[in-house]
Amino acid sequence: MILTIDIGNANIILAGEDNGKCALTCRISTSKTRTSDEYAILFEQLARRQGIDLAAAEGAIIASVVPQVTSTISLAMTKCTGKKPIVIGPGVKSGLNIRIDDPAELGADLVAAAVGAMTSYPLPCIAIDMSTATAVGVIDGRGGYIGGLICPGVVMSQRSLEQGASRLPGISLEPPKNVIGKTTSAAMRSGLIYGSASMIDGVIDRVEAELGQKATVVATGYWAGAIVPYCLHSGIIIDDDLVMKGLASIYRRNT
Repeated sequence: MILTIDIGNANIILAGEDNGKCALTCRISTSKTRTSDEYAILFEQLARRQGIDLAAAEGAIIASVVPQVTSTISLAMTKCTGKKPIVIGPGVKSGLNIRIDDPAELGADLVAAAVGAMTSYPLPCIAIDMSTATAVGVIDGRGGYIGGLICPGVVMSQRSLEQGASRLPGISLEPPKNVIGKTTSAAMRSGLIYGSASMIDGVIDRVEAELGQKATVVATGYWAGAIVPYCLHSGIIIDDDLVMKGLASIYRRNT
């Protein structure tokens, strides 16, 4: 089993890929104050609850957008597995032909999602990672990563509303029954859910127009399951394991 670790601003996702299938998945909050020992204990306990011994893993690979935590998690995984993990960065072969102005700018999470999309779905492909931010990567028909978009995520938009408008209440994010809200809370929920879905629809339309052809669309991340069902575009694939698949592919390429 290959352990994949996706370090995001809000959460860290530990997954285990075994023969192309997800054999382990757990999520913990990202903390810059936890020590490597604390992270190691958390990972081991969560994996053990799913019947997994991390020490038996073949190896591990990390994608991180939080530099302050990367080395701590790397050390924690070394303690858990006895093996130093691969950390996506300069010198790591991804197999992705990155055709943007500065390839070094592309985040490790976007690299992993793009590789997962490229190796699992027909090209061209639009890969949408709906986490803290909603990040869209575009892979053309020849397997080249040609760029993308970074938009505010659902929770970022919610916090902006609640903090920036003093008269608006705090709300939960359960889907509203109707697009037209009859209360302030319902209107806010509708704006967040249907507004995010409409943004995805509009982005897909514009990207396909720029490509000059239809594309496979795959969505992943914490909010994909909550937003995609309200998109008007049919055929959007939800793949919760997209980043894990990409990380596992990169791991194999480098070992």
